[in-house]
Amino acid sequence: MGRFGAMSVQMRPMFEPIAFVGTAVTAKTLASDLAAPFKAIDISEPGDVVVIDAHTAASTAFWGENMTLSALNRGVVAAVIDGACRDVPEIRRLRFPVVCRGIVPNVAAIAGYGEVNVTVQCGGVAVSPGDIVVGDENGVVVVPIAQCEEILKRSEELLEAEHVLQDKLRAGGTIGQLINVDTVFASTFSYQHRALEGE
Repeated sequence: MGRFGAMSVQMRPMFEPIAFVGTAVTAKTLASDLAAPFKAIDISEPGDVVVIDAHTAASTAFWGENMTLSALNRGVVAAVIDGACRDVPEIRRLRFPVVCRGIVPNVAAIAGYGEVNVTVQCGGVAVSPGDIVVGDENGVVVVPIAQCEEILKRSEELLEAEHVLQDKLRAGGTIGQLINVDTVFASTFSYQHRALEGE
């Protein structure tokens, strides 16, 4: 995806290491209501990732041990929550990948509000049902389902180029030498100089 598609740096794994990929099932909460996340788990299928738009809420946990057990029973592979979570030791023991904005022990309510399987905002990125969600210690990336084939092709090309670059680096070169950074600097410096001089 290059420079786009990654969630905010504030979205961090509950524990490390983690690695997951799956299809998004989304939930949008209202206030501190857990009804939508519960429903999202219930409609999930094996290989899904539950993505919860909790509006960056930090005072209430929108994921915990019991939700993890429910998700595992449905074959869910990870949960990504734009809000807080709880029960870190228990979820770590279950080895279930959770990415969230923070940890707080306060429990949420169940009042029946919210939406499921709608486009949500999570970590500053739009996530629609069926999008591909990929995560590890580097962060979380969302691949729109409509662009999957194109992005897969570009990713394979990039990976091949990376292998070529790394072979050259292992042979003793530097990135600056390989991209001829002096030429880039010279060109940019000349442009900056002309701009400052008002040319």
